[in-house]
Amino acid sequence: MAIYYSITFGILVIEMIIFGILVVPLPSRWRRALMKFASTSPLVANALYGLKIVFAFIFVLFIDTVNRLQRIESENHTDHGHDYSYEANLKAKRFYAQRNLYLTGFTLFLSLILERTSKLVMDMLLREEELDKVKKESAVILKDQQRIIDLESTYTQQVTELTQQLKELKREERDFETLKKQVGQQTVEYNRLVDERNAFELKLKGGVVEPKKDK
Repeated sequence: MAIYYSITFGILVIEMIIFGILVVPLPSRWRRALMKFASTSPLVANALYGLKIVFAFIFVLFIDTVNRLQRIESENHTDHGHDYSYEANLKAKRFYAQRNLYLTGFTLFLSLILERTSKLVMDMLLREEELDKVKKESAVILKDQQRIIDLESTYTQQVTELTQQLKELKREERDFETLKKQVGQQTVEYNRLVDERNAFELKLKGGVVEPKKDK
């Protein structure tokens, strides 16, 4: 195998390994760390730029292999009698051409799949990060709502207690007013009795009693 086809085979193996890493069910934290390193590392960016140039050469090899296979097929239709060495050489050329065709074709096809899969994985990880962020925000909102509900319940209880205390104060105020009226009535009655007693004493002594004016 020529050196450039050996390099193509090595790239194919590397692509298979990377594709396996992408599809294997790794923990989200590890996968996120790997994709973040791959998307932010300048070394990976330079490697990808170099691989694009390499894939351009592989595409040229693919086109050359197709043309070579077509030439071999056209030679196969020519009549060379029963030259078995020629037929064996032609079959060997066809085998190598087909092998190189499959090798370069699979390498190019897998590169496209790998690029698309990496983009899908990146999108998935971004959606997971957004989902985690939304979950955290929802948890904070729910916590705030629960705190507001608790505060509302506390305030409602306090308002109920204050209303009850206000009712008790009003009832005590009414009792105080009633007691005040009773004291006033008793004071008037007491003054009247005192006046009557004074009048009676003065009458006994023969004096004149001046009626006491109410204040």
